Amino acid sequence: MIKSFFVSLLLACMIFSTPSLAGGKHDFSFKVSRGDAFYKFFYSAGLSGKLLTKLMTSDESAQRLNNIYPGDEFRIILNENHSLKQIIFNPANDNPLFIYYDGKRFSFEKSNKQPVGDVSFTVITINKSLNYDAKKAGVDAEVIKMMVDNFSWEIDFSRDLRKGDKFVLSWENEKTPSAMIYISGRKTIALFSHKDSLGRKKYYSANGETLNDSFKFAPAKYNRISSSFSLRRYHPTLKTYRPHRGTDFAAPSGTPVYAPAKGLVKYVATLSGYGNVIYLKHGSEYVTVYAHLSKFAKGLKSGERVKKGELIGYVGTTGMSTGPHLHYEIRINGVHKDAEKVKLNKKSIVPNAEMAGFQKRAKRILSELNIK
Repeated sequence: MIKSFFVSLLLACMIFSTPSLAGGKHDFSFKVSRGDAFYKFFYSAGLSGKLLTKLMTSDESAQRLNNIYPGDEFRIILNENHSLKQIIFNPANDNPLFIYYDGKRFSFEKSNKQPVGDVSFTVITINKSLNYDAKKAGVDAEVIKMMVDNFSWEIDFSRDLRKGDKFVLSWENEKTPSAMIYISGRKTIALFSHKDSLGRKKYYSANGETLNDSFKFAPAKYNRISSSFSLRRYHPTLKTYRPHRGTDFAAPSGTPVYAPAKGLVKYVATLSGYGNVIYLKHGSEYVTVYAHLSKFAKGLKSGERVKKGELIGYVGTTGMSTGPHLHYEIRINGVHKDAEKVKLNKKSIVPNAEMAGFQKRAKRILSELNIK
């Protein structure tokens, strides 16, 4: 009874209080000190007592906001119109509470980020897809993209994931994870964060290497570049000007063609223009194309993984071609790039001087999460 009275009194004060101006900010962070109350943070973000009343009466989960303690943290995010978009309540001794507002109603979601030793962790169990299940677990879109960008060098998300597979994210008081670990019945892939001398964070396996590969320039030994990348080239067969979005390496028929970096075979096909052609996917961003091949490497098929330097086919002159050559393309997020000029990401390695500390930390994280 007494508790209900104080809650009602607090709500009444909130209704008739005037919120402070938020200025031009859209993102507010607060840490609870002795004597603080949630409504003070709410008003500091420029939000109204009327909206606060609506929040506190919208769901019983909102009552958790009446019980805050020193060390708890809040983040209040506004949209471009300075209206409430999201509240993240991160108690010092409990799982985070995510509150979303769409302009009409509130929704609540409690994260399964759990404390273990010096780290906390989030477990994503695959039921539908990584994107769906990660969002359900309260993982930000930025982190989901980071997971895809890194793990795509080893996992085909459209084929390899199985129901029940898990991703474990460990956290150490930063917006992005300190470790990202994929666990299935077939394999475990563990990646650990490390910052370089400029403060840039990347993810490395326990041996101190990133999953991405460095690209070799030419996929085959060649005599010369017979035609470079151009947005306006005279086509020798069609007798008209049109873009040439690749690099032609002139070489004798039968010259072996090798994968310039590890990747996934997306297509092995025969097309009217490209002739015998192979598409390789490297990570989440890169696709390379190999056209006019005389034949494919024995047994090569879609869905297989190839290593850097692995034989994939042989130079030829199939399709719309006037002589033996390899037509080679690099596409980044679907955009054709000039193979002679483009700068591709390279594999990174933790410096020798920092390797022991990195591996010690990786081992500690795995131990605390009880992952072998």
